[in-house]
Amino acid sequence: MLFEAKKEKKNIASFLPVILLILVLIVFYFAAGSVSRTNDAREKEILQNALDRSITQCYALEGAYPSSLSYLVENYGLTYDSEHYFIDYQYIGSNLRPDTMIIERDGLYD
Repeated sequence: MLFEAKKEKKNIASFLPVILLILVLIVFYFAAGSVSRTNDAREKEILQNALDRSITQCYALEGAYPSSLSYLVENYGLTYDSEHYFIDYQYIGSNLRPDTMIIERDGLYD
């Protein structure tokens, strides 16, 4: 009877490293997902700042807001990943700041 109890404890102890490894992997999986979401939000914020800066620079140098997003790309060096982001650029007039919205495209990095 005593021998069987020791054998049972030994079997449980042999699974302990496997259980700990699984727990560590689960923690890393969720931590990596959190870091990825944080990076995506930061990347979008950087793109928004670059877009705003390009629009403002164009207005300051030319006295009019750019009529299209492609004008900013060609003349002011705005670059972005068009496969990952869609920029909705609504030109209102030469003296009114364009309305912009950055939209992440679904399914690309999943």
